[in-house]
Amino acid sequence: MFIVALMSCFALASAMGGHENHHPQPYKFGYSVKDHHGEQHREESGNGAGGVVGSYGFTDDRGVARQVNYVADHAGFRAQVKTNEPGTANQNPAAVQVISNDPYARGAAEPFLSRPLV
Repeated sequence: MFIVALMSCFALASAMGGHENHHPQPYKFGYSVKDHHGEQHREESGNGAGGVVGSYGFTDDRGVARQVNYVADHAGFRAQVKTNEPGTANQNPAAVQVISNDPYARGAAEPFLSRPLV
């Protein structure tokens, strides 16, 4: 009896056609918001084959800004950050390029090491 019930379930599942496979599709989206605090935005598009290109960023009411442009594909994730945020410096950690226009920077960010008073 159990085998008959099991065979009936398989027959019903086969008759219903199984499940659908959804393949990646190209897409594109974006937004931009401005208010009294500043502006923020994002745009992204995908080619449906695993490649993605996009950007996002903000500018606050004091003029501090960050813009990130990125690519993600078979070669990995790569980003470029352009900013004038205080405390930043030009650097390229990992696969990210940081381009700083901080007007107060005195060169690359240096670690603070406490030294004994002499």
